[in-house]
Amino acid sequence: MVKRFPIHVAVIVGHPAMIATGPLGGHPVETGMVIASTDALAADVVGAKLLGFGTQAVRHLWEAGRLGLGETKTDAMEFPGMNLKEAIGAFTESAYGHRLTFEHP
Repeated sequence: MVKRFPIHVAVIVGHPAMIATGPLGGHPVETGMVIASTDALAADVVGAKLLGFGTQAVRHLWEAGRLGLGETKTDAMEFPGMNLKEAIGAFTESAYGHRLTFEHP
């Protein structure tokens, strides 16, 4: 679909975000977070990452990356407002009441 109708900007708003086994058995959580990008695939990849999924775990994201429809590697993305590790920490704190921390080797 993106090949036929290019997406110029993608906005994902966690108002609320659905966690656990959503949408039917999930829990809505108010995160106060917004993901915005001129690369719709990159925005979706970041959203999946916040929910704990890598690109290969979400088939349509993996396929879109394979077709060259956008960026799937978070290392190649810019995060001007909050880096990805901080965003994951803030998201998990909103969703689960505690912040994930990352250990450096």
